[in-house]
Amino acid sequence: MPKTSAYLLKSFSAMFFSIFLPIIVIGSLILFVRIAKMTEVVQMSASEMLLMYGYALPTIVFYTLPVIFFAALVLTLIKLSNEFENIVFFSFGISPRKLVAFFYPLVSLLTALLLLLSLALMPLTKQLTKSFISYKSMHAVLNIEASEFGQKFGDWFVFLESKEADKLRNIVLYNATDPEKEQLLIAKEGGFINEGGVLGLMLKNGQAFQVGDDRVDEIDYGIMKIYDTHEYNPFTYENLKAYWLKAKTDRKRLKDLAIFVAISLFPLATLYIAFAFGIIHPRYHRNWGYLTILAATGIYYGAISAIAKSSILATGLFVTLFVATGIALFHFRVQKRF
Repeated sequence: MPKTSAYLLKSFSAMFFSIFLPIIVIGSLILFVRIAKMTEVVQMSASEMLLMYGYALPTIVFYTLPVIFFAALVLTLIKLSNEFENIVFFSFGISPRKLVAFFYPLVSLLTALLLLLSLALMPLTKQLTKSFISYKSMHAVLNIEASEFGQKFGDWFVFLESKEADKLRNIVLYNATDPEKEQLLIAKEGGFINEGGVLGLMLKNGQAFQVGDDRVDEIDYGIMKIYDTHEYNPFTYENLKAYWLKAKTDRKRLKDLAIFVAISLFPLATLYIAFAFGIIHPRYHRNWGYLTILAATGIYYGAISAIAKSSILATGLFVTLFVATGIALFHFRVQKRF
């Protein structure tokens, strides 16, 4: 049995990592694109982008790891069946139940890891992400580039002819929030300012115009400061206990708790289904592996998302029913035949 266990582990690991690595790479690329999109609003260094990626990584792993584990298990069993290696196991007295028992420790470790990710790391990283965005919104230097249209600072549209470090030249600002009193500011030079956490622009040597229905007012100025008057809500950090106790009064938090626990139990809920459709006789049985992966994942995730809105009890009953269905399918499709 030790050699059999080592062989099963080797076969499963090869299939698992062949799926896991490409999925994580694709997910990381999508995530970096989303993070890069944020640099249109504020400046971020490479280290800050990596920090944001680190905050989001637990969420990516949590939602993809259960499905990858299930898919790798189904495809591994089908591969062993197609190569008649399962028949060899059975002929040596290794029953299907013993093969299932081999994966119990892996499923237990994976479930524990998923619970750690969802109930501990994800709430922390979610709050750290909000804290980082709040900080950047209040303290970061606005990322306005030269010779680009459609850039905004507060209610003002901004255009720069050139930008050298923090020095801006030939600046034009336009504000049309009040159609009856359009405002236009022109400055030969300027720069960004950050005073007490309030972001602003300092304009030097320019003219200000206010255009009404029947008149145009103009003034010349030496220095003018414009501040971003948008309100920023301060971020309040919650420890894990306070975060999840909020589920008693917050339905969204309660739904998140139900979904996180249910997804963490996905490897356990689909273990017997994987064996029910993964162990086949290639000469007599059709390969339903890919359809099983899609159907089981779609039904489980879709039902959990819908049921979790109502109650945790209904979610728990569904997971129990799903496990029972898998055990029944395993008994009739595999255990009775092999």
